[in-house]
Amino acid sequence: MAKETVYIILSHMNTLKKGSRTEWDVHEKVEFVSTIRNKHTSTSSAIGDYINRKMITGSRYGMGDYEKFEEYVRTKYKEQMTQLDMAYGVDQARLDNSAEVFVDKFGNVRAKTVFDV
Repeated sequence: MAKETVYIILSHMNTLKKGSRTEWDVHEKVEFVSTIRNKHTSTSSAIGDYINRKMITGSRYGMGDYEKFEEYVRTKYKEQMTQLDMAYGVDQARLDNSAEVFVDKFGNVRAKTVFDV
């Protein structure tokens, strides 16, 4: 059985404000998809791989770090990320930031040592 994939697509669109010729509005949209289509690669600001926890695109927009990208999406789209976590069974220990437990950059949960910052 193939491993499931989930991508977080963040898109921004600029439009002129109504009645203005020089002022712009920025509209942001987030999508959670299992397949990246051509429209996603051509119009998105950033694409992150939710399962493998890595960035696909977005470095030219300053979104090269997956941890910062996911943190932004979690704060801005909290309800959608909660639904995604429930649907794909995210390990809650990974989200635990207690003093006794440490999650390394690969997502491994282990006891915290003096070398962990």
